[in-house]
Amino acid sequence: MNRGNVFASDSMVTRNEGLVSADMDGETVMMSIENGKYFGMDSIGSRIWEIIEQPRSVSQLCAILLEEFDVEPDQCERDVTEFLEELIKEKLIKVTE
Repeated sequence: MNRGNVFASDSMVTRNEGLVSADMDGETVMMSIENGKYFGMDSIGSRIWEIIEQPRSVSQLCAILLEEFDVEPDQCERDVTEFLEELIKEKLIKVTE
């Protein structure tokens, strides 16, 4: 999966601490105390957020989503990678090799 991305398929992803989040009609709304920003996630982003409550590898995350959503593996990988890169940029997740 590492095509110039910040992480590889075996990288472990988990939420950063210090975030306050709530479910609102299937979508997640959160506030980063560190950043002082609010964030909103659609239903798929919310599902990813739910999955990474416990540390997961990128490949595990994609495997779960492929079982739950009608998406091609390559598209899932691209979308997940893009989403995770946004979360990294906003310091909402931790990624370890």
